[in-house]
Amino acid sequence: MTQTALSQETLLQHIGQDISACRNLLQLLEQERDALKARDLTALEDVIQNKSANLLHLEQSAKQRSVWVAGQKQPKDSVEDTWLALLRTCKPQVEQTWGELKDLLRECQEQNEINGKLLARNQQVFSRLLSIVRGQDESGPLYTNKGGRGAGSSLQKLGEA
Repeated sequence: MTQTALSQETLLQHIGQDISACRNLLQLLEQERDALKARDLTALEDVIQNKSANLLHLEQSAKQRSVWVAGQKQPKDSVEDTWLALLRTCKPQVEQTWGELKDLLRECQEQNEINGKLLARNQQVFSRLLSIVRGQDESGPLYTNKGGRGAGSSLQKLGEA
């Protein structure tokens, strides 16, 4: 096998492993969303550990691609241009596989953003509930039963109710 064929096969295998990690990550993001909706902390901890392993793999893979690009990069070319030029010298299958990986990475990012919004919403709800339980409700001023202005439900703590 020639050096070019070996490099192409290595590159194809490398991208294939990343695709597998992305697919696993998408499944984990779905599990994370379900755990967030159910507020299942045990399941959430398991998902986070597995997510970390997949993210670490993808990070190391990106570093490896950077090393490959650094070996090919011309001073006037950008990293992205160098990477695309490297892909164009390979079999069409490599460039197609790279496109699939990019699509999966984009989908992972979208799903992660959705989970982030869900997590932020859960944090707001928990924070609000906690402030109510503590009697620290920060809602606007209300009138008391004597007609004076009060500070919302902070006048009536849960223990006094």
